[in-house]
Amino acid sequence: MKKIIIGIILLFLILFVSGCSDKKESYINANDPIVLGTMIDTEGGVIGNLIMLSLEENNYLVEDKIQFGTPDVQRKALLEKVLDIGVDYTGNGQYYSEGYPAATWSDAEDAYKAINQADLNNGLVWLKPGPANNTESLAITKEFSKKNSIITMYDFAKYVNNGGKVKLITAQTFAENIVGLKGLEESYGFKLKPEQLILLPHGNTSEMIKALAEGTNDVNVSLVYATDGALNELNLVIIQDDKSIPPVYNPSAVVNKDVADKYPDIKMIIEEVFSGLDNATLQEMNKKVVVDGLSPKEVAKEYLKTKGIIK
Repeated sequence: MKKIIIGIILLFLILFVSGCSDKKESYINANDPIVLGTMIDTEGGVIGNLIMLSLEENNYLVEDKIQFGTPDVQRKALLEKVLDIGVDYTGNGQYYSEGYPAATWSDAEDAYKAINQADLNNGLVWLKPGPANNTESLAITKEFSKKNSIITMYDFAKYVNNGGKVKLITAQTFAENIVGLKGLEESYGFKLKPEQLILLPHGNTSEMIKALAEGTNDVNVSLVYATDGALNELNLVIIQDDKSIPPVYNPSAVVNKDVADKYPDIKMIIEEVFSGLDNATLQEMNKKVVVDGLSPKEVAKEYLKTKGIIK
């Protein structure tokens, strides 16, 4: 009896190992996994899982390093070939390249062409971006907007110039940038005083949005990104920037050129996914993570199944 039990266990182990071996051998890149990493934020988690699940559906082996780190950490890992694929935004090209006029980054087509061209010298290929523009914006509560008739930046400038109370929480880099707050001030004709600003050393807007929603330290204006998932849930509204001063931040997969050349099909696979990523779609998916408590992978899987991209 003991020998029979041992035999059954050995048979099970053989079948299990054989199954794992067959599964591995079914991958196009069985001995060459594609290392995928993204920024640490919610959207990085969602988009990273969209990429991973769609590649796995097409028999690519992917090493999961989703939500790998902050933007600078991900960028360094891509340049050093620690990551094969990352996710970035075209507007960040202003920080990765030199010699392009500031206006380049406020035009979707020009921004994509510029950073793709510049990064080819670094061995990186930017795939066709999604239509979402996760640009930097200023937001206020819907109540504040209605009370003070602020819809556009022209309205906000008028409010400021008439002595309206303002306490803006923002990243320091945005405050000092000619295509950030500085550019908004010059273009719309207003100027915030140092005491009207709360400057943070990072661009993680979750802390800023929370301060705005709760009125912490009298904050009534905040830097946000257009696809932030909590905006609607917290009754916040973006002030319309009719002049499009901040850069266009279209999401794109950034791929190691050697990997892109070796596996040309991944371009088509990923770009199909990105083609449906508009502002409303990303904002809704981010909301399902931030507000509803779903995991980025659950949200990504639900979206891809709905679109018929995965089974």
